[in-house]
Amino acid sequence: MRAEEYARSGDRTQALQTLRQLPLDDFGQVLLAVPEHYVALRDLLPRMADEQVQLNWTGSSGEVLLKQSTAFTKTLTGAYREFGNRDLERSDVLDFGCGWGRVLRLMLKYCEPERLFGVDPWTESIEICKKDGVLGNLAVSDYVPEQLPFTGTNFDLAYAFSVFTHLSERTSLKCLAALRARMADNALLVITIRPVEYWTIHAGWDKGYTPDQLIEAHHRSGYAFFPHNRPPIDDDITYGDASISLPYIEKRWMDWELVGIDHNDEDPYQVLLFLRPK
Repeated sequence: MRAEEYARSGDRTQALQTLRQLPLDDFGQVLLAVPEHYVALRDLLPRMADEQVQLNWTGSSGEVLLKQSTAFTKTLTGAYREFGNRDLERSDVLDFGCGWGRVLRLMLKYCEPERLFGVDPWTESIEICKKDGVLGNLAVSDYVPEQLPFTGTNFDLAYAFSVFTHLSERTSLKCLAALRARMADNALLVITIRPVEYWTIHAGWDKGYTPDQLIEAHHRSGYAFFPHNRPPIDDDITYGDASISLPYIEKRWMDWELVGIDHNDEDPYQVLLFLRPK
């Protein structure tokens, strides 16, 4: 493979450019398990996170998780081609809540590592990314951020996969404000939210909430939140499970324009929103 030859010569740029000729699904398969005889590529590319890490962070692993991740990435990049301001390879891209880097890895298909940025409030997530050799700029963010790391960089594309699906209302508004302050002109933000139907399949109703209560809260206020057993920050439990309605978004997210909506059959309870800063 030519990419292996470039990697052996120390030419990371050409090795990645050669791999980018692969379709995204094949690119993802290479990242899932680089063949052992491609020694130089195994040293260059990030190692796949341990199966238990994948399960703990996302509830699935391996091929199943890869299909979900590539489906999101295809929709993300397609939306940027439709709504974005510039070519993806010339864009600064932020993975907000990158976890162990499952989508950030796939974005190597489109961007040089220097243009990829990943933040997560959980120090362990960033430590795992670094341990596994995830390429890009990585930093720990605050759980309730007033501002983002990487001062001096404004982002052309930012995405948050399965992040706003877990935030309290106060935390989500803080995150949106921090993101808005660092978006470039005509940038695009892609996030996922849960629809109200999510509460009919949610497990763990031994915590004092019922589906009917959360469905009623969703219809009444547009935002339903099921807090997890976490210590509060400024009297607010920031993390749990959340559903958000479109009328709520149009009314409360005043700094953003909703320009598109989509979903993927691979993960039907993640509704994708495409937002532009006003």
